[in-house]
Amino acid sequence: MTQLRLFEKEEVMKTKDYVADIMQQLYDETYKNGTSITPKVSTIIGTILAKYDIQAKKEQAKQESPMEDLWNRYMETKGGQWQAFWSSLSKDEKDYIEVRRQHARDKYYAERGLEDNNKKTLLKG
Repeated sequence: MTQLRLFEKEEVMKTKDYVADIMQQLYDETYKNGTSITPKVSTIIGTILAKYDIQAKKEQAKQESPMEDLWNRYMETKGGQWQAFWSSLSKDEKDYIEVRRQHARDKYYAERGLEDNNKKTLLKG
């Protein structure tokens, strides 16, 4: 049991603590501006931030391929920004999104045991 806890502690120590980094930046900025944060507010902010899995933007960019980033932008585009987003894409990018969209649609229907009515064809007679 003690050995397990030591291993977990070593793994935790290897990861960068972004919450502490953010809090230090907050303290530095408030000091530069001649203001301060009460200890209670610091504790509240730190507690809230600790609930999230925070990564640096550079690390996130390394993890995603350009096409994966394109898919994420597609999924996060708001309705009012849709036309501008879609018109800015190349034909290859649009094709990639259509393939991914259809794959997601097929997966959705398959997982729920539903039938996709858009795949039905009319019988010619």
